[in-house]
Amino acid sequence: MRRVGKIAMIWLLLPLLAGCWDIKDIQEINYVTSIGFDLDNNRYRAYVQMLDFSSVAKTESSKPTQPMPVWVGVGTGETLIGAFNDLYKTSQMRTSFGQLNTVVIGEGLMKTGMKDVKELLSRYYEFRYTPWVFGSRQPIDELFEITPFFNLSPLMSVLNQPLEVYKQQSLIAPLTLREFISETREPGNSTFLPSLSISSHTWRNGNQQKPMLKIDGVFVFQREHFQKWFDWESVQGLRWVEPKTERSPLLLRSEGKPQASVSLEKPKINIVPQAGEDQVTFHMNVKISGYISEILQQPIPETVLELRVAEEVKKQIKDTYEEGLKKNLDLMHLEHALYRLDNREWKKWRDRGGLNLTPDSLNMRVEVKLNHSGKIKY
Repeated sequence: MRRVGKIAMIWLLLPLLAGCWDIKDIQEINYVTSIGFDLDNNRYRAYVQMLDFSSVAKTESSKPTQPMPVWVGVGTGETLIGAFNDLYKTSQMRTSFGQLNTVVIGEGLMKTGMKDVKELLSRYYEFRYTPWVFGSRQPIDELFEITPFFNLSPLMSVLNQPLEVYKQQSLIAPLTLREFISETREPGNSTFLPSLSISSHTWRNGNQQKPMLKIDGVFVFQREHFQKWFDWESVQGLRWVEPKTERSPLLLRSEGKPQASVSLEKPKINIVPQAGEDQVTFHMNVKISGYISEILQQPIPETVLELRVAEEVKKQIKDTYEEGLKKNLDLMHLEHALYRLDNREWKKWRDRGGLNLTPDSLNMRVEVKLNHSGKIKY
């Protein structure tokens, strides 16, 4: 009787025991590392990039000898969820978004509005706000197929680690999804979404051209809506008013020929609005330090070189500001500075229909300090 009681007690306790009966091995799940959205012919398109994490784990101690397998899926539907459901039909195994690292948004979808994208990313519990976010004018599935050098994992690329390149050459600042959503909601603010593209003419493996990813411009958002795409050449001044800038090159010319190259770092920007009856003017102070990278002609006195660099930085900022004005865009965050520093004045101008920015609305002062000239004495 006591034996029967013990057996009964064991059976009663079994449901309370923690266990791993439903655990799945890593190779039994599809892990999505990047997703993309676009709109084509009024049909939503969902893109996913999947990696074999069991293969990635095996290469931690040495470089792989074979190309890392990358799978790219494309689904279509009347809604974004419908496009993902289309992918699930042929996914063979359960798909997990817990390792999501990057979100790419196509220009076609930007033009129609971002409400559907924000709705999806905000509702589904596996989507976090930590992934990097890019825009693109190229087919997103082609972006996802690009792999880096030496058969390394696609995780070691601009798509998944944009900060590594940005630290060495700061052109367009990378954005996380959290930063993108937060900045687009700020009144009077402009948000710059990095534009991702493919370069097919820079690198070669043997006799074969090797396509690589690069940032080629920005998509500008104001008042939560997409406004316009600018290529990098049109907005070179953005890097000098971006506090995240780690290091960026600048070339000085004399009579059309290269004269000197410098690298500039960590700009400090201060914008002071000054309200008048008929307009608001803004005084921008930029302080930036750096070092000499190369002197290609006869050496210039250091103080003169600093003034020349300051003039070129000022010119690039001004050109970028005026390029935005052509499209009625505030690329220097002037309205947002007024909103932050003098909210009452900002509300007054908002009720009047907004600021009327002109080239004369911005006054600039740029100070440059070159700290050293590398290993060679200047």
